[in-house]
Amino acid sequence: MVIFEIKVFHLCKVQHFFTLREIQSVLRSISEGKVENNYFLMGNQPYFINLICKKLEEKLITKNNREFDLRLLYGKETSVTEILETVKSYPMFGEKQLVIVREAQYLRKEIELLIPYLENSLNQTVLVICYVNKTLDSKSKIYKSINNNSKLIEFKRLYESDVYRWISLEAKRLNLNLDPKSTMLIYSNIGLDLEMIQKALEKLSIRSNKQYTIKVDDIEKYIGFSKEYNNFELQNSIGEKKFDKSIFIINQMFKNANKNPIKTTLSVLHNFFKKIILLHSKNFNSSPKSLGIHPYFLKDYQMAARNFSLENSIKIIHLLKDTDIKSVGITDNRVDKRKELKLMLDLILDIIGL
Repeated sequence: MVIFEIKVFHLCKVQHFFTLREIQSVLRSISEGKVENNYFLMGNQPYFINLICKKLEEKLITKNNREFDLRLLYGKETSVTEILETVKSYPMFGEKQLVIVREAQYLRKEIELLIPYLENSLNQTVLVICYVNKTLDSKSKIYKSINNNSKLIEFKRLYESDVYRWISLEAKRLNLNLDPKSTMLIYSNIGLDLEMIQKALEKLSIRSNKQYTIKVDDIEKYIGFSKEYNNFELQNSIGEKKFDKSIFIINQMFKNANKNPIKTTLSVLHNFFKKIILLHSKNFNSSPKSLGIHPYFLKDYQMAARNFSLENSIKIIHLLKDTDIKSVGITDNRVDKRKELKLMLDLILDIIGL
């Protein structure tokens, strides 16, 4: 189910929340050989957790040593006793061994038994504890020990503006120059799935000419996302109150329903109208940076704010939530895809009726 919120959230800095820039810094430090003895990675971003694990493996473990100096343990299958025995052993061939404990959240309270080791860890071992989709209580004894003796990284839920920045960062890493519409087209088709975004950009990197700015025609040609019938064009047509066009776009999108999941569409529309609500706020600085959008698209949001009052924008958020609830349980078969299409058409008709 898509997470819907009417309350406006701002990205607040808490002690161990890592921004995208800080994540890049951690990855760069590992590449430069500045590796900590212990890492504790927690939160609801498995993509970043896996990315840091992969970077550590690339830096510390050679292809020939992988079988001997890389130890993978799983919280569902292991115990703290086995973890301690493993981290206290010596590497076979390299200078260090890498011990990765995946699904560590399943160790539950037993994880506290790691405290003595964390306080006196061994230099021959790099221990990475992956605590996925869970966080530790910041007041607990284990949290304080990890905080003092490990690189503690907590990954928070990403927002639309974060995903735009991540697409830009990844594109830059791959020497791709995306224009703003191309970035929006990728996001509007994939949503918050960073792994899928990375795969799309890598495909683009292999097939496109890196010497030129990549436009929506290239995205359509090399990745397969329609430049005319997509979530981005749908949100703009709704914002402009061109409802005939909106209905046409939805019908075209659902001819290829597998590439246009209803969850992504609802999420994109929710973020769009959440920003419209912000624009109606008297105390909100309506700059592109505050909205988390590229300046190129500000005029689209301003037009939508003129077309939809604050009251109607809030009603649309509720309509989106109701549509999301109704979509739960719909499968990928042809009959249910027709149900999804009907839900989206009903949504547009409800918006027209406001």
